[in-house]
Amino acid sequence: MAHIRPRHFYEVFADLARAASRAAGILHRIFSAPYPYTELLAEMTEVEHATAEARQELVAEIDVATVTPLDRKDVHQVATRLGGLVSLLHDTARGVQDVHLPHTREATLALSEVLMRATAFIEQSVAELKHPEVVVEQRVAMEQLSEEGIAIYDRASSALFSGAPDAMFVLRWKDVYDALERALAESRAVQNALSSIALDNR
Repeated sequence: MAHIRPRHFYEVFADLARAASRAAGILHRIFSAPYPYTELLAEMTEVEHATAEARQELVAEIDVATVTPLDRKDVHQVATRLGGLVSLLHDTARGVQDVHLPHTREATLALSEVLMRATAFIEQSVAELKHPEVVVEQRVAMEQLSEEGIAIYDRASSALFSGAPDAMFVLRWKDVYDALERALAESRAVQNALSSIALDNR
């Protein structure tokens, strides 16, 4: 009978969550660093590749196992969302490089800092997945953090259009803000999924 050891299963989940935290941290460093940031992008790509491999490992094992520690659908959902979150952060970093943005902005630093806090919530929730009350607390904190991030995004987007800005300048930075907002929304979706799993497996 094929059986996934719970410890191994949770280890891979933890690896995916740590990868998301690491990717968010790298992105924040990119926004803090002067261009070019080749080494940081290489580090981000390494994290993205390792995440894809870990997700594939987890999904492959869960698909062939007869006995699983959690519902297969839940495993697929969280693994896919965590992998997607890392890919979003990776693509955001690549996008910044592709358009050769000459300098950072206060809003990108603020939003990327929010993302670091969001991924820390996710990492903590994965570590405490067997303790629903802790995961629910993290979900509430994530909702508050999401509201904070949306407020930053709204202010930053409005500020781009103040005065008589260059159209290309506005489009480039709006794309960056949008990518950060999507990553934050995905973080919230991951947290919600983890909360549902924790509550369903009490």
